[in-house]
Parts: sequence; C-alpha cells; structure tokens
Amino acid sequence: MRACELIGLPPQVVQAAGIDWGVAVDAFLMDAARVGDRFAALVYCDLSGMNRDGMTVVTPEVSIVAHVNGYTLVRSLTKSDHYVIASELTGATARGA
Repeated sequence: MRACELIGLPPQVVQAAGIDWGVAVDAFLMDAARVGDRFAALVYCDLSGMNRDGMTVVTPEVSIVAHVNGYTLVRSLTKSDHYVIASELTGATARGA
C-alpha cells in the first residue's frame, strides 16, 4: 500500500497497514462488532474495490489467525480472504449501551 493511500485514514488503520501480516490483507476493519463467527464493521482499504472507506460491511465467517501489537488478523473459513481488525467493540459498547 502506498503512503499516499493512507492519508486521511484512521490512525489505527495506518498503524495496522504498516505491519507485515505475511498475507495480502483484503480489508482493514474499524469498530468491529462480533456477530457469531462474523464481524460487522467499518471497512477501509478494501482490496476488491467494492466498498468505499468508511462503509459498513459484514464479513463472511472467520477464524482468528494472529494477534500483533493489539491488532487481529482473521481469515475467512474458505481461507480466501484476510481481514485485520484495527479496533473492536466489546461488551456493553458492542450492544450499544
């Protein structure tokens, strides 16, 4: 990812994008809320180009692959997509309380 593409993105996305994940990251997710084995989140840097930065998406079912510096790499169960959770809503925050 070129540095100019990172301008204007949330700092957590910029930091997570600077990590060598060892795989192509399909998208970075902010304010991710776990819904079973999926996440609903704001998407950034979507490799497919189908979603604009800041849009809300729901991932396919995923499993956790790695944790690095407070960020989480997840992979779809089909093993075809990788996402980095840059920030996650937990507990009462995810329920809107």
